[in-house]
Parts: sequence; structure tokens; C-alpha cells
Amino acid sequence: MDASAPPTYSLDDIKVEHHPNSGIKAQIYPFNNFHRRPATSLAYTTPNNHPWRPFQSRLEFEVAKLALEVGLNNEQTDRLINICHQCSLRKDSFTLKNHKDIHGKWEAASHRITKFTKDVISVPYDGKMREFDVYYRDLWDLATDLLRDPNLFPHFQFDGQTFVRFVDEPFTAEDFWNVQSQLPQDAKPLAFILYADKTRLSSFGTAKGYPVVARLANLPTDIRNGRGVGSGYIVGWLPIVTEDKEHSGKSSWVNFKNAVWHESFVKITSSLASKSRTGQWYPCLDGIDRWFFLCLLILSADYEEQCIMSLTRGVMSLWPCPICLIPRDELWDTSKQYTRRISNTSRDIVLAAQEMDTHEEQEELLKQHGLRNVTNSFWAIRYSDVHRALSHDWCHYNHGGLWSHHYWVELQKHLASLGRAKVAQVDKKCHPNQVMNITFADSSVHEDISKMIIYATHNILTEEASPLGYLLVRCVHLYLEVDMYAAFEVHTTNTISEGRSAVQALTEFMKQYITATEEDDKNWNFPKLHMITHLFDDIEAKGVTRNYNTKPNEQMHGPLKDWYQRRTNFKNVVEQILRIDHWLLVADDIRRRIFDLDEYVISQRQANDIDKDADEDDPDSEVLTNPIRHVFDPLDGSMHVKFGSREAPQTFGLIENSHKDDIAFSNFRVKLNSFLNIFLPASNIPLPDGKRIHLLSTHTITTCRLLRVNYESMVDWRQYTDYLRCNPKFFNVPRFDCVFIQTNQKVILGRLLLLFECPVGDNVFPLALVHPYDAPIGVRLRNDKHLNLLRVRAKPRAQAEFFSTRSIIRGALLVHDENLDYFVVDTVDTDMFLCVKEMHLQAGHVVRI
Repeated sequence: MDASAPPTYSLDDIKVEHHPNSGIKAQIYPFNNFHRRPATSLAYTTPNNHPWRPFQSRLEFEVAKLALEVGLNNEQTDRLINICHQCSLRKDSFTLKNHKDIHGKWEAASHRITKFTKDVISVPYDGKMREFDVYYRDLWDLATDLLRDPNLFPHFQFDGQTFVRFVDEPFTAEDFWNVQSQLPQDAKPLAFILYADKTRLSSFGTAKGYPVVARLANLPTDIRNGRGVGSGYIVGWLPIVTEDKEHSGKSSWVNFKNAVWHESFVKITSSLASKSRTGQWYPCLDGIDRWFFLCLLILSADYEEQCIMSLTRGVMSLWPCPICLIPRDELWDTSKQYTRRISNTSRDIVLAAQEMDTHEEQEELLKQHGLRNVTNSFWAIRYSDVHRALSHDWCHYNHGGLWSHHYWVELQKHLASLGRAKVAQVDKKCHPNQVMNITFADSSVHEDISKMIIYATHNILTEEASPLGYLLVRCVHLYLEVDMYAAFEVHTTNTISEGRSAVQALTEFMKQYITATEEDDKNWNFPKLHMITHLFDDIEAKGVTRNYNTKPNEQMHGPLKDWYQRRTNFKNVVEQILRIDHWLLVADDIRRRIFDLDEYVISQRQANDIDKDADEDDPDSEVLTNPIRHVFDPLDGSMHVKFGSREAPQTFGLIENSHKDDIAFSNFRVKLNSFLNIFLPASNIPLPDGKRIHLLSTHTITTCRLLRVNYESMVDWRQYTDYLRCNPKFFNVPRFDCVFIQTNQKVILGRLLLLFECPVGDNVFPLALVHPYDAPIGVRLRNDKHLNLLRVRAKPRAQAEFFSTRSIIRGALLVHDENLDYFVVDTVDTDMFLCVKEMHLQAGHVVRI
């Protein structure tokens, strides 16, 4: 082989380029071999033989953890301990006497995870110093907790990576790369994602909490946004300033509340700020000493919180956007780009204002730039820009904002104008029931409504019946397209470009709608509409939206409310809530160490068994040192599809008799014989004894009610599973799911009618009777073009066909239109979105107006 010959590449090869400062050479991976998981783990060390300490035994720890997880009160905990004493077989020591003993053990174990510190801040107002309590964990100490975790450390990424064609994690995007470019040679960025928002702790909202959550951007999303070690940690609890009727509403009072917020955040980010300037050496578990520089890469927050973080003046200011300098009256126009805000510039303006002689002069200068006269805590963090760290909040900007407060309200108005009958018609088509009455719901409910509304209204808000309503439906269709691109788990250069084009298309139609309705009272000049202009900039800079979506952080509010209601005495609740949070983290750490010990003991026992077998000179022992390779059996569909919920075997006669009123089952056995006699030779499977198959009415098959289908997502190329039902009584309601099927010519849609295993000779074939939805459509309707609807038409039911279940790609959601026509719902998930788009292209449809 000629060493000087240029390397050869294959289609879909993936090139990984690490940051030049990393010293790691670029690598080329075949598509099928590429993975993010660590190829090898660290050398395994013998785990602690008593990981449950300071508890006296594993039993004591398990009891204490159960009491903590389910939230037993002191009396219930004592009763549980008494029961354990009575039931214990004395195989494990149990010395706990009451709930106080458990509390003492948790406190003794608290050193395992960085604990909270309580501090007091003082902020002046109206000539007086006001004091507030703030609670926080040291961010560097928390980071080292994670760095020294042997299970977590192999997943860390310390070097920016550019991937030819795709962006997903923060360390694959621009900002991580740019931070590393500014660091000294061989230094590594340790990047934080911070979230903060108030939440109601009590049902009536009188008690509130203000948690701050931190995540490490160096960890992959499935760990960082998951649960347990390496996920989100509460790292702070901010004070909430009680409103003072004497001063409430004054600009000085608003500045005071912002000053309290940022003084508190100075405490929380103190170690982050100091180590962003000097860095910190740390000996990692792989034996390498690394020089870490902490940085703030992402701020996850809703609009109101973003204004506090950036110290901008909010929606009523001259420049309401915390990211760019767009005038207030131009927020509706998403076709324009404006100069981005920069932290250094904002700081210079505030410092210049503070040098002015009078308060009026200061306010005049700051109003011209939409800033507040407060020192921003994030200015102290090097290699970070607060305005750039602020990120698109998919949860509140899309489902909980632009859709729920604007598009949905407008649609309800247009539907109401057509009369009650039309409103009732939409209610019947949508889930949940009575959807038209929904005015307040969480963002998840609104997301579900938005994904189905086009299919419920396309033949109601028509161009003839409601011209403005029809124009709005076209806007909603384009909004949903933008929303689907925003949801992508992985983006390529092409999908980012397509997403930007979707924003442009939405902009054009929104301009038409706003112009046509300018006499209405509706005001489209609000920040959440403007924010979509920054969406794909954020994706290029910080990765996909799930890296900074507030939803995973808001889900952490639920346990806080439960702890407040069930586990505090409603006095000094902050310390009680944070204590429970800390103990649960400690319990998770102990539980994981016990799991490591169990795994180690099992591996040692297996190793001893192998040694014994080898010593016995057993001829079969060779399989232990030379494992047999498992070859994929073409008859076995278990790697792609798998049946479940099997019924008792039934004869063909019984099957045909029980479905005698269903024309799809007419001549069931005869048609199956014909199918198998064609299918087996076409699949290079020999017919039994070389003879044509002739199944008799007394032969049996096994029907199944469940089909699990593993499929590879077109978005992130990972495997997912659909659970498809073919059940006449699924919770007493018939459910026969629809599927994508790969035929020799193309992909078609169909509905499952029967799933069964058919024995032929020595083999058993997993098959399905399917009602195909691939009848010719004819000329595409104008409405379908405008709303980019994929219409399919069912063949007559008598033309049901047999398919191997291995030809099923994945499940599909279809919505009935009229007669034999159905629409394929493309908003189910991101893979479905691309699947339907591919079918549009194969059909020659123009997918963009």
C-alpha cells in the first residue's frame, strides 16, 4: 500500500476535529462506528466494602433512604423502624432507634456532596442597609465532586469539537470552541449552565421559593438533563424581596430588587468568577493534571428572568430585547437583524452613568440603552458574556408564549365567529376534550394542542368561510415548522439553513396577517415573537435547544413543592428544603456506590467460576475464552421488531369464523398461502421440502396484540422504540395503530389489522395483516399545498395485504379527513417530521411555499 496515497473516504463518514489547543488529531469514523460514549472506561478500582457508612449496615441505609424518598414524617419513620426490628432476621445489624438516629446518620454522611453555605448580603435603599439571607453551594467544589466520580468522569468533554455536518452538544458548538481559543495553551474550559426562577411552594402562592440550578455543559445531554449523578443540582436559593407599598413601582425600588438579585448571585458565582481568571489545576482520574478555567456558557431563563440577568428594562423600555438592540416598535418585524448587545459595552455605559452628577442624567443615559443602574454580577466572570449566554427558551417562548397567548387566542376568536357548531366540531376532533374552552394550561398541554390544531381546523377555517382565519392557519403551520426545527436533537448545516428559511417564511405570512388585521385591538409587538430571530444563532453558538430549555429545570420545582407541603413545619422552610435536597443527593451517591460494590462482587464471583471451569479441563471451557459470535438470523426479527401480548394459538378456521363479518379477512388462509409462496423465494428462503405451501384450516397461528419496533431516528441516528397496538379491546376501546411500511417500490402507510406468528416447516415467521393506505390521490388540493399536508387514501378494505413485520419502519399517527382519506401527522416527533418531509419529496410535492 502506498503510504503517500491520499486517504479514501466513504459517503457519510464523520470527521471529528478537536480544538487545536487540545493536541488531539482529527479522526475519521465510519458512520456505523461513530459514538459519543467513552470507548474504554477507567481502570477499575476495588470499591469500598462498606459504602453505606456512616450507617451501620446496608439494611439501615435502605430503610433510611426509603423514609427519605417517600417523605415519611417522624412518627411514620419511627413506626417503620419498629417494624424492621420485629422482622429482622439479624443477618444485618440494625441499630437505628428512631427518626433522630436517621437524621444524625444523614448529617454524618453529608460531607460526600458539597454542602450549602448560608451567607448574608446587605443592600442599601432609601438611606438604610437591608439584609437578606442567601444559600449557595461552591460551584468549583461541586464540579470536583463530579470530576472525581469514576462512573461520570469518562463522559466529560474538555475540548471543543467541530463535527462535519452536525451540532448538538454545547461542546460541538461555536461558543465552547471560542472560549477554549482564548485560554492558555492546554487549558480546559469547565462550562456551566445556570438557571434561576421563582416558583410557588404553596397552593395559594403565598409561599415562594427562588432556586438556582447548575449543570455542567461538559457532560452529554442524556446525563446532564437526566436524573441522578451529573444532572441538575440546586446550587443556590435567592432571597425574595417583599413588596413595600410605599416604594413599589418606583424605578429606584425596581433597581433595588435587581441589586439584591445580583448581590446574591455574586455569592453563588464567586468561585466561578475567581477561577475564570486564574484557572485551577486538578488531578483527574485518568492520571492527568488539567488546568481548568470555569466559564458561564449558558443562562437558561424565561424573558422576565433574562431581563433581570442582563439588567435590561423589560418590555416597556425603548430596547426590550436583552440580546440585541431592537427598538420597541419593531418587535413584530422578524425579518430584520439588529446589533447584538455586548457585556463590555453595557458595563461601560453603566459605569459612565454612575460618574454623572445627578440621578436624572444617569437615568437619561441608561434609558437610551435600556439598562439599569446596577452592577451586573456576571461582569466578573471572564470569557463569558451575559447577553450571549442568554438563550432561546423553547418552553416559554414557543408553547407557553407565542402559541398559548397569541396564536391560540386568535384562532379561538376566528373559530367563535363561525358559530357554536364549528367550535363543537373542533372539540370533537381534538384531544383533550373541550379544547376550545382551554384558556389556562401548562406549556405541555398547549404543545399538544398546537400539534393537532391544523388537522382539526383545516376544513373549518377555510379560505372561503374565514379568509383571515385561513391566513392565520397558514401562519400557524409555519410556526409549527419552526417549532419542529427548534426541537431537533441534532442539527446539520442543512437543517439550520432550513430552519432559518422557515423563520423567513413565517415572517412573510405574519406580515400579511398583521397588515390585514391592523384595525383589530391585537398588538403583535412583543418580545416573544421577536425572539425567534435569535433561535438558530443560539443553536449554532450553544447547540440544540434542549441544552438551554427551561423545562428540565422547572421539573425540579415539583419536588420542592412536595417537600414544602409534607416535610416542613412551614417555618424557616428554606433550610429544611435544602437539607432534604442534600440528603437525597447523598443517598443517591451511597446507592450508586452500593451498586458498584454489587457489580464488583458479581464480577469477582464470575471470574472465579471461569477459573474453576478452566482448571477442570472441560472441552466446553473454550467458549469462555473464545466467545461465540452471535450471527444475525434473517428469520429472526427481534433486533428490529418483537411481538408481545401473545394470545393462545388459534386455527385458521377459528380466525376466519371470528372475523366473518370483516371483509379484510375474506379468504384469509388462501391469501396467506399465496403470500408465503411468493415471499419466501423472494427472500431467498427455501420452501419446505421444495414444495408450495398449503396451510390447512386446522393449522394454527399465534396472534399478538403488541409490536415493538426499533428504528433509527433520521435526526440523531439513535435507536428508539415504538410500541404499536393491534388490539380490539385496549382498555375496552379498539386500537389498531398505523405504520410506515417499506415495500420494494416505496414507503407506504397502512393500518395493522392482525399480528401473528405463522409456523412454516421448522421456522416461525412474524407477519401482519395490513390495510394499505396507498390508493392514488389524484391532483393535490390547494388547501393541502398551502398547509403542507400529506394526504393518503385507503384502498378498499377487501384489499388488505400480508407483510413481514420486519418491513415495518415505525409507527405513524393518521387523522381521518373524509371518506377514505387521512392525513399523516408530521408533528409527533422530529423523526416523523423528517419522514413525512421525505415522503413529500418522493411524491414531488413542493414542501415550502
